Amino acid sequence: MHRTPEEFGRVMMHLPWEVFLVCPFETMWTRARAGIVHVGDPAPDFSLSKLDKSSTVRLSELNKAQPVVMIFGSYT
Repeated sequence: MHRTPEEFGRVMMHLPWEVFLVCPFETMWTRARAGIVHVGDPAPDFSLSKLDKSSTVRLSELNKAQPVVMIFGSYT
């Protein structure tokens, strides 16, 4: 089940809550988001909307001008 987070969420919201007693959500999410990117591989290209929604920013365009550092983590 390799889907975008939006597609995964649309599927999951229609399931009855009892399903989560049998099939833990965390395991399903981990498998759904499993990919083929390994440490050291270049990041897949993606685009994001700016906070003010004026335009989008594409990773490949940023990377042409300067190196890009992406930090993923939870700050909670």
